[in-house]
Amino acid sequence: MRSSLSRVATTIVVGLLFTACATTPSASVSLPTASATPSIVVSPASATPSIVVSPAPSATPSASTVLTPKPTPPPAANGWPYSISDSGWVFGPDGTIYVLAPDAQGAYWGTLVALDAAGHVKPGWPVEARRGSAFGSPAVGPDGSLYIEERGGPGVGNVVHRIGATGQELPGWPFTLPADYACPLGAPYDTDDPRTAAADDPCYPPGLEIAPNGTAYLIDQRPAGALLAIGPSGKVMPGWPIGLDDQDWQYQQVGSDGTVFLVRRPIGTPIWDELRGLVDSDAELWAFGPDGKLRSGWPVPVPNIRGFLLGPQGTSIVWSLIDDRGELCPGPRRTLFTVLGLDGRTLPGWPRGSTGYASFPVVGADGTVYYVSATGKVYAHDRAGEVKAGWPVAVPGAGGGCGPESPYLAPDGTIYVMGDEVVALTPDGRSHPGWPYRPAGQLIGPCLDSECYGGHGAPSFGPDGTVYLVVFHTDPTGTRAEVVALDRQGQLKPGWPYRVPFDAKTVSVGVDVAPDGRVVVRGGYSPLVLLALDPDGTLSE
Repeated sequence: MRSSLSRVATTIVVGLLFTACATTPSASVSLPTASATPSIVVSPASATPSIVVSPAPSATPSASTVLTPKPTPPPAANGWPYSISDSGWVFGPDGTIYVLAPDAQGAYWGTLVALDAAGHVKPGWPVEARRGSAFGSPAVGPDGSLYIEERGGPGVGNVVHRIGATGQELPGWPFTLPADYACPLGAPYDTDDPRTAAADDPCYPPGLEIAPNGTAYLIDQRPAGALLAIGPSGKVMPGWPIGLDDQDWQYQQVGSDGTVFLVRRPIGTPIWDELRGLVDSDAELWAFGPDGKLRSGWPVPVPNIRGFLLGPQGTSIVWSLIDDRGELCPGPRRTLFTVLGLDGRTLPGWPRGSTGYASFPVVGADGTVYYVSATGKVYAHDRAGEVKAGWPVAVPGAGGGCGPESPYLAPDGTIYVMGDEVVALTPDGRSHPGWPYRPAGQLIGPCLDSECYGGHGAPSFGPDGTVYLVVFHTDPTGTRAEVVALDRQGQLKPGWPYRVPFDAKTVSVGVDVAPDGRVVVRGGYSPLVLLALDPDGTLSE
């Protein structure tokens, strides 16, 4: 699973919120030999896995691995905006915002903070990693508990925590990771480290995904690593871990039934060819069932894959760019969309192609595949691959400087497309009453890089169907960003817009909606600034 420099040129679009890295060495953790768990080891010369026996990791917590929450400081008079030097963050199902931050000594991602609706630290929080270790890869389970990996140095070890709403470890946790999941001494992990298996092989912490039943899946990014499944009780699931061969395994996604999908490539691919551009001929998509066994019909060849998403009824939609000669931006000769069934077979009527560069797709609850073509038209293909009646729909300006941007699918099935105006389409291709929305300012924010191809900001959707957008206004004093709230008829709601309290010419601005309906405005990266608004446009309290 070595990483190659050529992989940097490949854009893969998948739904991960965090890429976690640490700066401390890991401990040597031995596996118990009293019991054994069958695992699958894939031979590089064959697509057929063989069954071998691998010892199971320990799931017994020790006193040194259990987290101890810090005393909660008294709340400030005003919790918003909340500013932190460097952070990743994620929502809990009740609207809690979990923020990763440096600890008191400045260690990267050494503290986990939980913020309430008013921006105050919740009782029982923050939680600090042990000295010499750091957090990474947080994910929220179906019950609202927080799963998070903690990576330590010698004598500290590597564990996965499952933390409840009060900041306490849940029974049966933490889970002690095997030593094979540890990165070697050397930091940072996102740069080449000659002490790893190859001179150009950076070491990444395990990827963490949570299935709907609460099972945590981790993939080890080391050469000849493994895929591990930890049940909600903190024990290794039967049939796991799965040994993976010394190839490049990436882009883990977990289906609603617990199937784990991974892309496998030969080390050193994709490669750059002067005539064909990026060449990725040997990529494969693999699927492992909840029992740890390779699903029948898999792996499936997916040459030139640049991303995939999971659809209804166990389908997988593969997005491939053919003869991509783009450098800063994709520039393929053709975009290919392929829909695979749970058995790995291509569904009848697929694949379907689009000339030039077409956007990454979205998929509806009925299996309809939507995307924006290179000519700025929105297409809708049914499960049989046919273009649906009423489609395509032309949207002027649908795309940024790097080409077409993906449409957005609201929970009620409305398809939103960002262009010169905001278009809202029904599943049969008609415009919703009151739309399109024509903003007074710009939907594309200012460029913050020297070579920048700006794109539209992503909309967010409230539980009542409200659409939230960021609109930019430029004047001699700077760039002003406003959050607007539009009702189902495309009309501005009372109490809006909300003027963001910082200069958007120097700070990137985005908007998200928490599960409880609050609107969270984010600005910048380091520092990261967060503030939360109620649906009426006032600061949350």
